[in-house]
Amino acid sequence: MSQSSQPPVTSSSKSSAPAATIQTAKLHWQLDDNGVTVPISGDFGDVYFSKTDGLAESRHVFIDGNDLATRLANLRNFERFVIGEIGFGTGLNILAIWQLWQQIRPDNHSHLHIITTEKFPLRKTDLEQALSVWTELAGLSQQLIDNYPPPLAGCHRLNWFDERLTIDLWLGDATSSLSQVTGQGKVDAWLLDGFAPSCNQELWSADLLAQIARLSKPHTTLATFSVASAVKQGLKHQGFTLAKRKGFGKKREMLTASFQPKSTSANFCEVYFRYNKKIKPFFVTLPFTDTFESRRRQRRKANNVKGFELPNFSAITKPLSVAVIGAGVAGLSSAYALAARGHKVTIFDKDEPLAGASGNIRGFLAPKLTSLKRLETNLHAIGYLASCRFYPYLTAQTGINILQTTGCLDLLSHNRLQLDEVKDFPPQFARLLTAEQSKAMTGFDVGQAIFLPNAGLITTANFAQAVLCHPNISFQTEELTYFQQAYFQQAYFQQDCDQVLLTFTEHQQFFDHVILCMALDTCDFLPTVKRFNHSRGQVTWFAVDEHDKAQLPKLPLKYGSYYASFNENSKRHVMLGASFVRDTLDTTPAITDHKMNVADLADAVPDLVNNTDIFTVEKNIPHWQGRASIRSQTVDYLPLVGQVWQAGYESKSRVWSFSALGSKGYAYAPICSELLVGLLCGEILPLANNMVNSLSPNRKVIRR
Repeated sequence: MSQSSQPPVTSSSKSSAPAATIQTAKLHWQLDDNGVTVPISGDFGDVYFSKTDGLAESRHVFIDGNDLATRLANLRNFERFVIGEIGFGTGLNILAIWQLWQQIRPDNHSHLHIITTEKFPLRKTDLEQALSVWTELAGLSQQLIDNYPPPLAGCHRLNWFDERLTIDLWLGDATSSLSQVTGQGKVDAWLLDGFAPSCNQELWSADLLAQIARLSKPHTTLATFSVASAVKQGLKHQGFTLAKRKGFGKKREMLTASFQPKSTSANFCEVYFRYNKKIKPFFVTLPFTDTFESRRRQRRKANNVKGFELPNFSAITKPLSVAVIGAGVAGLSSAYALAARGHKVTIFDKDEPLAGASGNIRGFLAPKLTSLKRLETNLHAIGYLASCRFYPYLTAQTGINILQTTGCLDLLSHNRLQLDEVKDFPPQFARLLTAEQSKAMTGFDVGQAIFLPNAGLITTANFAQAVLCHPNISFQTEELTYFQQAYFQQAYFQQDCDQVLLTFTEHQQFFDHVILCMALDTCDFLPTVKRFNHSRGQVTWFAVDEHDKAQLPKLPLKYGSYYASFNENSKRHVMLGASFVRDTLDTTPAITDHKMNVADLADAVPDLVNNTDIFTVEKNIPHWQGRASIRSQTVDYLPLVGQVWQAGYESKSRVWSFSALGSKGYAYAPICSELLVGLLCGEILPLANNMVNSLSPNRKVIRR
């Protein structure tokens, strides 16, 4: 609940960037007539849920009002049902629907996807107190609380793959949030549960209702407790057909609606065209008829234009066969996201899984701290938080421990973030420490630092094992041949089967789609990708005895490079890295890189290196181990995630790319995999439209 609205934000508007901070809700707690403590909004003076029975009201107004029990029980195989909610509040509506979904969900690969907005999220402690009233929902409430994100603007995707449930929690203004929602998917049912129009009129504004209509399809339903005249008129204006029904408790009436867009909306399609890079983009609205596609092709041919559209495939009714080329963190994450949706995935790699840059003995999971005032930098925070949820979930599903949450200190050695900008981050995400606090936490003088409580170490081998044990995933050691590039360009679409033909060293095989997760080798297969920047990175690790262990920092350090310690084979190990050497493909471990890693640590924590002999290269080098690999990055430092356009088949291309993660693979991979698979499967996407375009392999063309 508790939202306010602003004018709608387009994908090209600079104002679409999230606010620097998200203000949490101000609550008052009071006893109702039954002696139950209920939360009251201090900003809007309205109750979060019914004093009589909020759970029963949610079921009556929103579940029954949208006929969700029948609709969810009858979902077809691979059908994705989307519910949109205005006003997350305490999450009670979602928990009620979640409970219903557990009881009636079909035994197939159908999926429930909930999109909800909240400008003033409750603090986690307040959320726990509010939900403690509903004892029958205790198990679900705890799962929601455990995955509840800190108050950072943007979309926070919460996945329960085993339950076929996805929740996208957009924090920020409702109108602005919905304006950033993109993807081929549409909302099937809406829950309008903001505070009453008399308390928060802006939440029921025309701009917000226009966004609701934009994300709806014919016959999308809507339910709300409000029967205010302004609400009814606004919904009618957007094309909703209204009906009144009996309200809950003392409320005499409530409102339901069905989206019936006017013919000018239902029968027209907006297509984005661009003549060339010297002419500004423009929108053309054309009648959507049987001859629409042929007319569009004729016009594009005559004017030499390209249409820029999201992927467009027919509805999925059976498992897809997908080839993932590359078994690094990008390939494994993409494979899991597809497999969890019920699709069949074959991973191909010329080497063993995680043989490249993703395969260090430990992966370091920590965010790059940047100001949240720009949308593109928000990927660091949103991606990192998604990773902090994904790896524990995978551990819970498989019993294989992947993430060791240790916390970490960012020493700000190579960080452009201004100290006064740290206040933009909630303390449960990042907290600025004084020099005294930092010393108490590490045992060394490191000056002011930022504490990252959710950072930790990834056991990379365990991650690969957890992914590859999924029954829908298989792995083959095969190398894709380079001459396949011409085939992609000229004839990868088969007239009879509409699949992709891949040629490997020993055989050929058809797939519905192919995802290229080949890091630097991606450039050899995609003519639209000219080059990646690349650099060599070597990590150093070695065992220490009990005496040396006592002299080490008490938690990992981040300082451009990183320091960490971990247990391996019943011994304590220290890990440093990784070195950074540009424009080389040599992966042979080198003493010079060991020295580079020690020198970086000495610059950050001189007392640690100078007052012990643990890091003396000449003395200890025989006992040190090293692993070197090649990082690949784009020139704008953002990965390539999305569909690779092929001439004449831009929206129908079945070739995809997920590459160039640089040194942020384990922080980026889970959210970027959700984006990639969402594009491939025609879903609503977990990132804002601006970011989707920024990550696209075709972004140079889009930005012309």
